[in-house]
This record gives sequence, structure tokens and C-alpha cells, in this order.
Amino acid sequence: MYEVRELKYSQRSYKKILTNFRDSLIKYFVKTIKEELKEAEDWFDRIEGIIKSESDDYLCYEIRSDDEVIGFMTTSLINNKFFLIRHIFILDTNNKEEVAYILLKEAIERLKHKYKINKFNNAAFTIPEELLSNPLKRLGFNILKRHYMNFRLNTLEKRYNLPSEYSFTDFNKESLLKLAELSVQVFKNHPDASFWEEINSISLYLEYLEKSLTTYFLKECSFIVKDKEGQITGYCLVKKGDEEDEIYIQNIAVQKKYQGNGIGKALLSKVLEVARKLGYNKAILTVTEGISAQKMYVKFGFRKFTSFYIITDT
Repeated sequence: MYEVRELKYSQRSYKKILTNFRDSLIKYFVKTIKEELKEAEDWFDRIEGIIKSESDDYLCYEIRSDDEVIGFMTTSLINNKFFLIRHIFILDTNNKEEVAYILLKEAIERLKHKYKINKFNNAAFTIPEELLSNPLKRLGFNILKRHYMNFRLNTLEKRYNLPSEYSFTDFNKESLLKLAELSVQVFKNHPDASFWEEINSISLYLEYLEKSLTTYFLKECSFIVKDKEGQITGYCLVKKGDEEDEIYIQNIAVQKKYQGNGIGKALLSKVLEVARKLGYNKAILTVTEGISAQKMYVKFGFRKFTSFYIITDT
């Protein structure tokens, strides 16, 4: 029978599973999605560090069969509202999906009990869908897929100019309320709107933008678009990436009645060109699978390098 318990790392018991886990990551990153070996090794180092740590920031569970570790799950709870599955890994067995289901079910029940949660608003995970899709659905969750995409700025060829009746302007505090109103209008019916509280509230989105300006905001790469009357029609908010040479495109939005006029393409083109001139080498963004913006990113040359999933209680 299987037994789920809080993860108790030891070099002896985890030697086999970490070796298999590393091989699995390399296959996923290098062979499946054609990413560099370094990306796989970086992911492995992060997950291995979580497993070995005693940090209260993470809750880690293992599943055993005949007292041998055959799988693990690392997770953390954010603001007592949703949990993030950092990773889940099961050794190859004949019933891998069932083992994942048992581990997930027990871990989720323990999280709910520990934090007195009746229902998770949402959650996210970064592992291949084939392992978790059916187990999560059996547990009553809806699943939405998002992609991380990247773009090497030295390959920039496509450039799009704004139509003559529009112009770029820099971010300023006086524009934030209008940007919040625009964002809620654009994103309120977004497929993953339930995941981000800010999308459904102008006041919360305004608070988010104000915080962005004083924390991770990259002003020199972020722009607002206005029409001839000075009305804001769109914007792109950019922050510093995890690496020194990369930017992260946090938000790009165009007011609905102005969509289809090339504003989104011009915004993205402007951001990428300026970032390259400033010495950045790579741009990163996330996009929900199937939305129209994904096609625009692909046309520019962005490509998927990994995916994650948002899940919500039904």
C-alpha cells in the first residue's frame, strides 16, 4: 500500500528518485521543448534545494511504497488563498497516474486542514499535463494552461509602427487610474480572471500598478499609447527579468474599441527595440493558451519554453 507523509529528505532514500527526476527534467526541457540544458539544470537545482531545505515557505510531501520513496510533491501556500505546486514527480510505475492522484489528494487535504481552508480559490503547477490532468479533474479542479515564452532580442526583425493618429508616452502617476480602468475592461473576461483578484477590481488594479511603479517596474521599457485627443488606448508594463540580461513583459493591453488597429504590435515592437538598445538580450512573457495575443507573440518570434497550469475548485 501507499503511504503519504511529510517529506523527510535523506541522501540514501532520495538518491534514486533525484537521479530519475533530473533525467526526466533534461528530457522535458532539451528533447521535448528544445530548450538549453542549463534551463533543465537550473530547474533541478531549485527543486532539489526545496526538497533539502527546512524552510517554512514550502510544504513538501512524499509518497512511499513498501517504505521506498516513489514520488514527491513540493508546494507553498500564498496568502492563505491559493497553493502553488512547485513540482510533483513520480517514478515510472504501472499506475503512475493513480499514485499522483493519491499523493495530490492527501497533500491537498492536509493543506486544507493545516490552514483551515474549505476551498482553494486557485492553484498553479508547472509539470507536464499528462501526469496531473486526470487526477486533478477527479479531485474537482478546473485546469487552464499558460505558457512561458521567450524571445532573443538579437533576432528582432519585425518592426511595427503606430498609425499616425496615435503616439507613445511614458508612464506617470497621473495615468494610473485610467490604466486600471482600461485593464479591468480588457481583462475582466479573460480565461484566468478568477486567478488574479486585480482583474476584477479597479481599486485593486490601481493598487497593483502603484506598487509596480515603486518595486519592479522598468520605466525605460514601458510605454502608454494615446490618440490625438490624449485618450489612453493601450499600454505595456515591463519589469526586470530574473536574469541580468532579460526583461519580463508583465502586461500588454489595448482598449477594446481600439483593438485591431495595430496598437498591440506597435507596443510590443517598441518595447523589444528599446530593450535591445539598452543592452538586454532576452524578453520573457506568459500567455494563456488559445487567446489571440498568443498568435501575435509567435509572429514576433517568441517561442514556448515551458508551461504551467492554473487550477480552480469547481
